Amino acid sequence: MRTLRHLVFSAAAEAFLLFCTTSLSAQTPHDPTDLACRSARHFPEKPPVSFELAETTDHRPLVIITNSYQYPLTAYVVQTEPKSAVDTQIYDALTRIGGLLAPIPRGLTHKTGIPNLGGGPVPDAKLAAAVWEDGSTFGTDELLARISNSRKAQADSYDLAIATLQTGIEKNWSIQEYIAAAQKLRPPLPPQPATVEEARATSERLTATMLPSITMRDNMQHSVQQDRSSARVAKLAQILLKDFEQSRDSLRQALGESTAMADRAKTR
Repeated sequence: MRTLRHLVFSAAAEAFLLFCTTSLSAQTPHDPTDLACRSARHFPEKPPVSFELAETTDHRPLVIITNSYQYPLTAYVVQTEPKSAVDTQIYDALTRIGGLLAPIPRGLTHKTGIPNLGGGPVPDAKLAAAVWEDGSTFGTDELLARISNSRKAQADSYDLAIATLQTGIEKNWSIQEYIAAAQKLRPPLPPQPATVEEARATSERLTATMLPSITMRDNMQHSVQQDRSSARVAKLAQILLKDFEQSRDSLRQALGESTAMADRAKTR
């Protein structure tokens, strides 16, 4: 059986295998200035999504979720029962946790596998929480806080990475200097969690926090293999800077909407 510390590191490593192969930014086609005019709501039950559990041809559990709300679904949480070593899994397009790389527009579907560490029959699963682009939510405060905490951790990490890239551009850094700076941005390893759920939450925050530094390092290592000129390195740094700023701004915007939603809920 895996230790809880192994669970944290393993989950983060598996996520990065996917994250580092894409430079897509989790942006939506709507005008950000329009978001302030929307009226977010909390769905206490029956959220506007279709949730199905199926099996692949090799009998692995598969979740099929279809968004029927007017705004894109940016994150959701799947909970499996009975409780196992991993009983909740977050899929977030803004932090890219869980492999959801873009919000799910109205009428479209996302299919993904879910953990089944013990093997055997497909576990029962349900939609436990969800967040939409306009700030609307479904689920418990605890699960929604896990989504927000990971988003805040990643936004803060983007701030550090953006400042690093700006310094590198001003000082005309070499590839080696960018890679060394990216390594310094990696957060310290967390203490061993006490429970499996704490391990999962810690893994989510760690994965979110490490994404900017891993993205910077890997792009500098692989994208300039054929052309290591200072002009090429500077251009790549500018591309990363723009992408990081867009991703950071999307996270800050979403966090602002979730905070406003929570404040409205308290006054009801």
